[in-house]
Amino acid sequence: MTETMVLEIIREAVDGEGGYLGREDLLQDVGVDSIAGFEIRLLIRERCGAQVSEEEFDGLRSVGDLLGLLGARATPGRAGVRG
Repeated sequence: MTETMVLEIIREAVDGEGGYLGREDLLQDVGVDSIAGFEIRLLIRERCGAQVSEEEFDGLRSVGDLLGLLGARATPGRAGVRG
């Protein structure tokens, strides 16, 4: 899973709003509400095979937090988030 894939999932969940996304952007500021958060978690699971629980997602503040969480889940032989 690449950083670009995750950013595209976020853009898709917020209907393309927000334009450029950077690691420092707050999820709330780019339009991620509870419905978009659910969709992001679902798309990450479907497209990337990674699980993010509702509790974990609710604890995230920024795009970088999400990328960091997914990157930390990388195991040998599986792709983590990379740029």
